Amino acid sequence: MEESVLLVNMTILLLLGGVCSMVFRKLKMPAVIGYLVTGIILANYWSGKSEDTELIVNFLSDLGLIFLMFCIGMELNLKKLRKMGSFAIMVVMIQVPLMLFGGYLLGMLFLGLDSLQAIIFGAIISGSSTAVVTIVLKDQDRLTHAEVETVILITVVEDVAQVIILSAISPMMTGEAMSAESIVWMLLTIIVFMVAAIGLGLLFIPKLLDWIGEKMSDEIILIVALGLCFCMAWLSTLVGLSMAIGAFMMGVIVSQAKPAKIIEHDIRPMKDIFMMMFFISIGLEIRPESLVDNIAIILIIYVIYFVLKCSSVLLAYFVGNKPMRMSFYSSISLVAMGEFAFIISKEAYDANIISPDFYAAVVGSALMTMILLPIIDSKSEKICDTVQNKSPQFMVNGFLKLEKMRSNFYAKLSLASKTTRANFRTRVTYTYFEVMLLAIVEICVYIMTPFLAEFLYDNTSEAITTYYSTMIIMIANFVVLIPIIYRLVFNFKFIERVMLDSERKAAEAGSGNIQSRTAKIMKYLVEMNAWILIIAIDFLIILIMPNEVSLLDHFVVAGAGTLFVAIAYTLRYLKRR
Repeated sequence: MEESVLLVNMTILLLLGGVCSMVFRKLKMPAVIGYLVTGIILANYWSGKSEDTELIVNFLSDLGLIFLMFCIGMELNLKKLRKMGSFAIMVVMIQVPLMLFGGYLLGMLFLGLDSLQAIIFGAIISGSSTAVVTIVLKDQDRLTHAEVETVILITVVEDVAQVIILSAISPMMTGEAMSAESIVWMLLTIIVFMVAAIGLGLLFIPKLLDWIGEKMSDEIILIVALGLCFCMAWLSTLVGLSMAIGAFMMGVIVSQAKPAKIIEHDIRPMKDIFMMMFFISIGLEIRPESLVDNIAIILIIYVIYFVLKCSSVLLAYFVGNKPMRMSFYSSISLVAMGEFAFIISKEAYDANIISPDFYAAVVGSALMTMILLPIIDSKSEKICDTVQNKSPQFMVNGFLKLEKMRSNFYAKLSLASKTTRANFRTRVTYTYFEVMLLAIVEICVYIMTPFLAEFLYDNTSEAITTYYSTMIIMIANFVVLIPIIYRLVFNFKFIERVMLDSERKAAEAGSGNIQSRTAKIMKYLVEMNAWILIIAIDFLIILIMPNEVSLLDHFVVAGAGTLFVAIAYTLRYLKRR
């Protein structure tokens, strides 16, 4: 490449990017929109664009992605998260799975996506933009400073959740057909790599950077930190992950070092320049006519995102015992697709999983959320009043009744001791993760069953047909679920006992009713034999999972699984004696 070509391209990219970002900042919109528009202009209206332009932009955009993810990781303050982030984590724990599941279902229903595309669509819409939300919330007076901090912290935790999601779906985006053994091996490799990288990294790297910070100049700290960042990004690609994951992990690790503020300050100018190239590279793939042609899909994606985001955040705030009006304002302020929407969609587009039209629609809808958020947020108070005044009375009464039930629940729970309340929160958290683990196990079983059934059929006697192979896998699934459901029932019974005890104390104080239908049901469940509950839940799970096995054979599977567990339990009991 000639020097003049490089210089001309860099001049156009930087100056046009700067002008476009200034225009949108004047309009009180994020500079990201300006960068995307720059790419669209260059791709469609600049006659000097060439293969060299794309080569330069693609190289610099990879650097921008690495710097962006490294800085996002550095902004994740683990100490602050432990101190102030419990509510934000709770919101994300409720909201993100609902966004994933809702995106998966609605993507297949309204957008005609296949299973993998629907999973990626759910991942794309699961987060919000920290930069856009921060800019919008600076100019409002409806939320207090603490409430604004909480909303921004939610976007940070969403980034972490989307990193986990991207890590999970990276093996699916290889673009190659993989055997069951290859998928299992890759997943195990990724899990071991991430645990080892974060564990060993947190153990040694902050100490190394602290030592360098005491002995050397600031520029050497920055050079070493960036070297570690690129090393982790490279290692991530070797195990089948996106380089973005490695850069993020190293950012989290480096953020725990004492010179983290120095590194973050010094790297920001480089990040801003290269991040611009990343968003320009996205714009280069977009044609204005594709946005016009796919306007219906753009609107559908926007509506799906808006409805799912608002409803899931409202639900999370409701569970967190927050006022409804404040919950509504907070949910509205999060309706802007985040940087990960572009990252995940670009990874999927590069792997030929999503089409150019759908990629353009995702970018278009993300732009729409960013442009409309300041307008909608400024009208959120009026929207809230209109919804409240125009809603049918039965809906208003229903919400008021739910809010009263929630307030009564928290009031009764406050009668328990401080230790009991802490244990209650811990058990609820455990229950949540156990439910998520059940869902993950069943998704994996659903995906792997055809491969495993075929493997058993090919490597066993002819008497074992594919149908019987499926039954064997279901029996194994039944047995694997037992310990998870056992812990789930154990924690559930503890939660029920605390709620019953709180109801009894409230009744003694004159504000509760221990003879209510709800209290009687809770008492019945607490007194029910745990193993009956475990087997019943296990049976229901395998019953609702899609498969070719008849209803009668489901009972055979449950019986065989129960017999296996009973034998194992008996042998363990005899061994202890």
